[in-house]
Amino acid sequence: MSLKPKSWRRVHAVRDAQVKLAIGVAANAMRNEATLMNNAERLKKLRDGAFEAAHCQNGAALHAQLELAQRLIRADGEINAALVRARQHLAQVERQRTAAYIDRETTSKLLDRAIAHADDTADRKAARLPIRRRLKKEGEE
Repeated sequence: MSLKPKSWRRVHAVRDAQVKLAIGVAANAMRNEATLMNNAERLKKLRDGAFEAAHCQNGAALHAQLELAQRLIRADGEINAALVRARQHLAQVERQRTAAYIDRETTSKLLDRAIAHADDTADRKAARLPIRRRLKKEGEE
């Protein structure tokens, strides 16, 4: 085989490694988004419970309860902003993963063409050999 299919094999191996890395990064981004969504749900439940003032015995307890509720509202806004950033990052990672798949498929097709071309070239060279050499060469295989 010629050097060209070997080169394409190396490129294909690199593209395959890029796909595997992109899959790992996408899985990590999905995990981060799921964690943020879980935390947002937990925070929402906690925030909803913070506005119940039935168990407050005096003004100081009520003040502390309201302070907690305000902090939870601010935290909710911050976690929602983080969730938006995580979703944007996930979308970007998904686009990169798709591009890596496309690159790998393109490289695979080019590798197949290079192998077919190398085989055709080898067949043409073998056909040009004199019959004795051709028979001798076929006998070695």
